[in-house]
Amino acid sequence: MSGTSIAWHLLMESNATKVPRIAILEARQACSGATGRNGGHIRPSSYEEYVDAKQVTTQDQAAKITKFRANHVDALLGAAGRLPAQERRAASVRPVDSLDVYFEEEPFAEAVRQWETLRKEVPEVGNEWGVLQRDEAVRISMMPDAVGALTGTAKVAGAIWGYRFVTNSLKMLLDAYPESLSLDTHTTATAVTAASSDKNSTHNFAVTTDRGTILANHVVYATNSWSPHFVPILGNALAGGLLSMSAQLGGAGVSVSSLSRFQAGFCPISPKTYTLVILAFYADSLPQLPKPGQWPAYHNNVSLPGGRAWSLFLRGGLDYIVQNPENGEYMFGGGAGIPEPPEGSRNQYDDSVLPAPATASYLNGALPAYFGYRNWGPERTDFPADLHQDVIYPGRTKRVWTGVEGFTTDALPFVGPLSKEFTNRAVRSPAAGGEWVSAGFNGEGMDYAWLSGKGLSEMIRNHMANATNEALYEWFPTAFLPTQERLRKQNSTTSVVRRSAGRGSRRGQFEL
Repeated sequence: MSGTSIAWHLLMESNATKVPRIAILEARQACSGATGRNGGHIRPSSYEEYVDAKQVTTQDQAAKITKFRANHVDALLGAAGRLPAQERRAASVRPVDSLDVYFEEEPFAEAVRQWETLRKEVPEVGNEWGVLQRDEAVRISMMPDAVGALTGTAKVAGAIWGYRFVTNSLKMLLDAYPESLSLDTHTTATAVTAASSDKNSTHNFAVTTDRGTILANHVVYATNSWSPHFVPILGNALAGGLLSMSAQLGGAGVSVSSLSRFQAGFCPISPKTYTLVILAFYADSLPQLPKPGQWPAYHNNVSLPGGRAWSLFLRGGLDYIVQNPENGEYMFGGGAGIPEPPEGSRNQYDDSVLPAPATASYLNGALPAYFGYRNWGPERTDFPADLHQDVIYPGRTKRVWTGVEGFTTDALPFVGPLSKEFTNRAVRSPAAGGEWVSAGFNGEGMDYAWLSGKGLSEMIRNHMANATNEALYEWFPTAFLPTQERLRKQNSTTSVVRRSAGRGSRRGQFEL
């Protein structure tokens, strides 16, 4: 997502006479990392994240970060709108119903206090959120144990099929800029070195790969948790964490046909009593789990056709669900508070492994408990058509998997230029280029990465044009810039990371 955004904005927003030549290197297939493995949430919990951001930066920067993240819904909808029609439909970028559901009284009360602060200090974002008390929270979320919920409007809540969006965007760019862009998959970058200072040298860097060497003036590390491989000092503040995801069918709910079977199977009793029994059963068991666009509405009396998304706050952790509008499937990630093996899920870089058995069992069984067994009903048997049924079991849980996220000690990404103090590489011609990074999205890449890529592209373009970044910093948070001060503070910010990092899995347990 990050690398595609950088290339997209450099190519599509550059002066036609100065279109840069860009090579994208990927060690595996395109979009094989966390972007292609997550649930597609484009929906920050703005109220909580604003309060957390104020602990590691200024109030002004925290407000800018909060607006930056909320703006990703419009930004990604706009980007998808530039794709051809078929590719746009495949990418499934859409606004969604959005609920942050709480199951414990004190965390919910704290969330309401945070929302009140956001509404007072950043009203343009705070006013897009609302609060549901217990009864309404249960009715709207269809989760009987909810104690309260916060709702976001379609302006701050979206979802995306990350893999389809990125691969279709790359295809469009390759078709439109065949002379300017190349995509080299299964091409591992093994080293970045400063090019010779010889006066005949025309480039700043040599990027060594297992297929040869590329010379370049600019090198961008859109490598998330792997960035310290090329810039070791970042390892003091950026590391990988293994998170878990699943794709599942929802419950079947209680249908009219099941009521007919219920009626036919019972012994004769008086018609009047028989009718009352049926109505009591019907009232006690409905509503069933709805299809996309048919959920209880909370904003303007509309349930959005793009489906619904939930963040579920339980035991100090976070689980999340995104509903697929194509077939009603749920992308369910999390595992809050589930014990891990001794090596844990932190500082892990192998995303080929399955979740630990305890986590996989949790993912397989938590949804009926969240929705309640009466709402959930029996398991579905109308399995959606799938081209890969030979490798995907036709049951409720289609698959579970892991992905590697990049976490930082202050819970903010690193986006911007890397000085020699970071890279330990002397640049032959600083005016001609440099090294850059866009990484460390703390499990929140869908509302960080795209506009981070746009911001970095403007920094690169301004560098090439010898222009200033003043206009950029009106909307782009300078708190994201990689500075020595941020590295020096890394030992004092782990309390914020423990509370904020890893949203979508073991939120509250990550430390470097």
